[in-house]
Amino acid sequence: MRLEDPAAGVLRAPAAVRLVDLASAEDLLLQRAGRPYASAYLVGTRGGRPVAARMLDLDAAGVVSAEEIGRLFADVPVELPASAAPIELPSVSVVVTTCGKDGSVSQAVASVLECEPGPFEVIVVENRPRNSTVPATIERRFGSDARVRCVMESRVGLSHARNAGLAVATGEAVAFTDDDVLVDRNWIGGLARGFAGERGVGCVTGLILPADLETPSQVQVEQFAGFGKGWQRRVFHISNPTSVLFPFAAGEFGSGACTALRRDVAIKLGGFAGELGAGTPARGGEDLDLYVRVLLAGHSIIYDPAAILWHRHPDHPQHLRSEIFSYGVGLSAMMTKQLVDGHSRAILARAPAAVRFLRDPESRKNVRKGSAYPKEFDWIERAGFAAGPFAYLASRRAERRLPARPVITRADGGGSS
Repeated sequence: MRLEDPAAGVLRAPAAVRLVDLASAEDLLLQRAGRPYASAYLVGTRGGRPVAARMLDLDAAGVVSAEEIGRLFADVPVELPASAAPIELPSVSVVVTTCGKDGSVSQAVASVLECEPGPFEVIVVENRPRNSTVPATIERRFGSDARVRCVMESRVGLSHARNAGLAVATGEAVAFTDDDVLVDRNWIGGLARGFAGERGVGCVTGLILPADLETPSQVQVEQFAGFGKGWQRRVFHISNPTSVLFPFAAGEFGSGACTALRRDVAIKLGGFAGELGAGTPARGGEDLDLYVRVLLAGHSIIYDPAAILWHRHPDHPQHLRSEIFSYGVGLSAMMTKQLVDGHSRAILARAPAAVRFLRDPESRKNVRKGSAYPKEFDWIERAGFAAGPFAYLASRRAERRLPARPVITRADGGGSS
């Protein structure tokens, strides 16, 4: 499986994924279990900030020399970081959601605790509490750290899980992530600086990179999703549209697993929409919906690639097909919600541009797919688009039947009452 990127060559599974400090690059030996990778996905950094990515085939030994790294990134301009006075960063609570995945959520929490600066608190939300062993695992691994606690949320759905964490968070900002990630050491600092650097910021998102690309399915996820939103820091505001689809531009602002919100802004907006998100008939779209609401409320969104998160992509073809279908459902479910919320005129005016965007092979959505990308996946996604409005209505009906009740928390990692 090959991934063709006009800026960065070709990627074939299995591929090594590495950060490379361009100021002190060294020879790389890219092997696992004594066997070389077929290709490499190298992310160049300067001063700890990612500046560009390059993809290349590897030789039989799996070696990339420092000289070759220099040639690969020779066209990336050297920008000296601007000197700035020290700023006071907001305290950051981190909410990690899970559904009974003891091992992976523990790894995610451990990576959050290794951040510098560290989290104000870490709230693990178990969204499958019946007979769950997650609280006991969290207590066993992190019980000596008073910053870590567990929340049990029985209302099914990623939005409910995130809102449960938001409801008990006490930091000035709340960062949300999932149990299938590992965060970079500078992740919290990168998100926090977004709030401290400018006024009126309601949301900060960061860069999502693949944790590994061992299988063709994982390469295809990178082709399809393109979680990374570029190497430049960007500021989004309703007064300065960045595209003809703005502010309904799906995926332009970031992704939910690498998102932080000012707590007061998030609470005022009502948190994530319970009728959207994984675990509901709508399957997703809760992050895109929230970004739209943040912008329409007059707040800025900052995307800063210095806040790096590593995502474990699905590694099985059937799982990938399900993810693609779910993305299509979630996107059109989110748009249906926006229509219901009173933005029909704005959305319908953008509909022709949206169709062109979806079909244009040079659009941000399609440019990474390459010639080998299975056309079947496009049809699966379109089937999801078609199903999304019906899924949203079903999800909305189901949401109305759920009782509104207080979230039950136990600081000692116990169950719910």
